Amino acid sequence: MNRFLQRRLLATGVTLVAIGVLGVLRWVVTQRLGHAAVMTGWTTLACVLLLTLIGLRRRIPVLPLWTMSTWVQIHIYTGLFATAAYALHVPTLLASGTFEGGLAILFLAVAGSGVYGLYVSRSAPKRLTAVAGEYRFEQIGWHRSRIAQLADQLVTDQLGAAGGGPEAAAVLSQFYTQTLQPFFLSRPGLVYVAVPSGGRRRRILAQLNELDRYLEAGTRDAAGRFAALVRMRDDLDYHFALQLRLRGWLVLHSLLSIALLVWATVHVLLVLRFLG
Repeated sequence: MNRFLQRRLLATGVTLVAIGVLGVLRWVVTQRLGHAAVMTGWTTLACVLLLTLIGLRRRIPVLPLWTMSTWVQIHIYTGLFATAAYALHVPTLLASGTFEGGLAILFLAVAGSGVYGLYVSRSAPKRLTAVAGEYRFEQIGWHRSRIAQLADQLVTDQLGAAGGGPEAAAVLSQFYTQTLQPFFLSRPGLVYVAVPSGGRRRRILAQLNELDRYLEAGTRDAAGRFAALVRMRDDLDYHFALQLRLRGWLVLHSLLSIALLVWATVHVLLVLRFLG
């Protein structure tokens, strides 16, 4: 932990020194009646280009160029420096005008999505490890179908032959048809994906527990198996929601970054043409 903290403090210190040097250079150029905005503009564009290239490098892990964690740290601190360079480049964080204002909004959107990505990439893995099971995102659909098949098989093979009389089996079968089967066959809704919680799980398990007084030995065993499948499906949906959040952020951040690079390049070309 001490070594980890030392690396972070060193990287933060180097970044702050670099920001300070850029601020001093901007002040010197301004005092000499130079175009300080040109210098900070080129710096910001270079950082955006570097950040885009780093993002591409992260998608090619086979290249023998440092570890992925190293590239992630470079990306984070380069992004911090780029934000400071942008703040030194513009007179106001949100520029006026359609072109400059749109470029400013796009830059702030990329910076904001980067901060969100830093949060979600740190918090999501910890939350996933606290939930039972390990699922690859591409296989979640198969696992979802498999759980639904197991529930159907439980109704067909075990519930019909369960002891305790036809009344108990009928009660549990009706609950399966009305509540459990729609739960197992449906995909998690947008609200759950946005804010995953255990509310559905607790509600269904509570309803299943209320049926206990109508059940006997065989049907109670089937109800316990249903409860296990509900927990498994809820854990699967939780994995799906958090992994989808990570993937969605990565796609959005990448698209915004590419759009920013193109827009900023056009901005630089227009400025160079204006300066002659």
